[in-house]
Amino acid sequence: MNNHFHLNKIFTEPLEFEDLYVAQIGRLYSKSTTAIEPHTHTDLFELTVVTEGRGVITTNGVAVQVQQGDIYLSQPRDIHQIETHPEQLLKYDFFAFSLKEGLFRDAFVRIARDYHAPTARVFRDERIRPLIGNAIAELNARGPFSDELLSALFRQIVIYVVRGFQETVPPPASDNVTHAEILCYRLMNYIDTHLYSLKSLEELSAVNDYSYGYLSALFKKTTSQTLSHYYHRKRLDAARHLLQENKLTVTEISEALNYASVYAFSKAFRKQFGISPREYQKNGAEEGYRP
Repeated sequence: MNNHFHLNKIFTEPLEFEDLYVAQIGRLYSKSTTAIEPHTHTDLFELTVVTEGRGVITTNGVAVQVQQGDIYLSQPRDIHQIETHPEQLLKYDFFAFSLKEGLFRDAFVRIARDYHAPTARVFRDERIRPLIGNAIAELNARGPFSDELLSALFRQIVIYVVRGFQETVPPPASDNVTHAEILCYRLMNYIDTHLYSLKSLEELSAVNDYSYGYLSALFKKTTSQTLSHYYHRKRLDAARHLLQENKLTVTEISEALNYASVYAFSKAFRKQFGISPREYQKNGAEEGYRP
């Protein structure tokens, strides 16, 4: 293999931080078809964050296609291999870690149980890539309070992973998961993790290599709801939480969630909850109001 590691930190003795141990972190640019030969995970979880290109991650004999923006969670005792697309070479960051006893470990044990199938391991969260990038940069050039900064970065990464899986629909208990179900999980996960950057549901077509018409029909048939309804509900739920925090104005929340106007946002919110955003924000701040 002629792969180039921008950084490949393998720690013989894992670095200890408040909640976890870091065994390996780095960045790889694929130069050959096989990016990583088959290898076995012991007690480690590992994130593969695809920053460019596309490829296939094979875990325990099950192949899963990944592309730019995807994050794949490898679990303890996995045997996995990474292969790059010959014309769209993979670039990805990786982060291997184990967890101390406590809430984080308990959360990851549940994730390993509920999302054991390799086809259920892919999620997206735009916040994780820059955090890993910052950690890589800090390990390359340590400065004052490096350990404290790294600890904070790693904790954020772990929390976002937990949230990413908690906020998606768990796959069915049966091993007979259909392609349609897997694709619908990915659509929901993309919407969940891109609420503040998603400008149009047409983007789902670009990131999944299917026409929007096909995705829309498949989603409706599989979940009994439309993609627009799912996105509409998720966006309003996010708005409700932002209003409860009372840190942003109604106009700022409208803009953050990419509504066409504050009027359109207010109309949609009132229709969903029976109260205007401003009334809800005032009541929620003063009385913990819930619609």
